[in-house]
Amino acid sequence: MRTLIPIIILVIGVCRSLVGQWPSSINGGARVQVRLPEVQYQFGGRRGHLLRGKVAALVADTLYLAITDSLSPLPIPRRMIERLEYSRGVPSRGASALRRGLISAVGGSLVLVLWNELGDDNDRVSTGTAALMGGGAGLVAGGVQGALFPRERWKRVRLEEGSPAH
Repeated sequence: MRTLIPIIILVIGVCRSLVGQWPSSINGGARVQVRLPEVQYQFGGRRGHLLRGKVAALVADTLYLAITDSLSPLPIPRRMIERLEYSRGVPSRGASALRRGLISAVGGSLVLVLWNELGDDNDRVSTGTAALMGGGAGLVAGGVQGALFPRERWKRVRLEEGSPAH
């Protein structure tokens, strides 16, 4: 009976530490964005408060987020986190221009082909010409936008069962 009590205490301690583990991608110094619940309903946009910053420290049930360098870290209880994402960085201007240009080219060609095919006029162009014109315009517009305004890439982190952000 005396050996059973320490074993039970050990099992409870191990289970408690397993519940509080954070994903390996979230560590000190990582840039993250956290969505917290919002009590008052706001029109437009997504519900909740979106906070971005660097992870100052991790405890079993709390994430300490440094929002700016001038403020002390903000403690965020794990149970309050609705969504957690970490930054994969901002792509280079060239990579951003290429990616957004190609996506816009596909969208532009589809839109112009559909617009061309829906028209009953005699001055329609061929489907291939419409696709090329829409793709070219989309490539240029998306490429310029991607080069001027590259976006930070975020990857969602799934927290284990038992926490709201799963």
